[in-house]
Amino acid sequence: MSDAISVTFALVIEHGREQAAADFYTAAFGAQLVKAHDDDGVLTGVDMLFGTTPISVAGANPKREANPALGGPFFPKEPGAVSAAIRLTVADLDAAVSKAVAAGATIRGAAQLDDRGDRSANLFDPFGHIWGLSERMTEAARQAD
Repeated sequence: MSDAISVTFALVIEHGREQAAADFYTAAFGAQLVKAHDDDGVLTGVDMLFGTTPISVAGANPKREANPALGGPFFPKEPGAVSAAIRLTVADLDAAVSKAVAAGATIRGAAQLDDRGDRSANLFDPFGHIWGLSERMTEAARQAD
């Protein structure tokens, strides 16, 4: 048995929007589809790679949505109504933000220098999740600003 720990997580979206989410994440962030999951021919989720990070995109269980006492996970009902945000490090922040907005994201926070001296921006995806995009700045670029 290995002592290595591996963490993966799932983005929960509204049931029935699984394909739209996979298409958005591919167009906006260059994610790659690894495997689709279905239940009697109905798409219920997809496994994707965001760079080297595996992320599952899963539709919320309609029975749990209809009866919240059963417990979640639930999809965000409003942009940002989430308990976690996803952060991507990108090579070119301006290009990444433009690509994501063209695919359907909305800007939550415009590009600026963050507390680490890197450039960052925040987006809402069309499914309510928050994405932080960060471009690592070289020391020379930090001193030029």
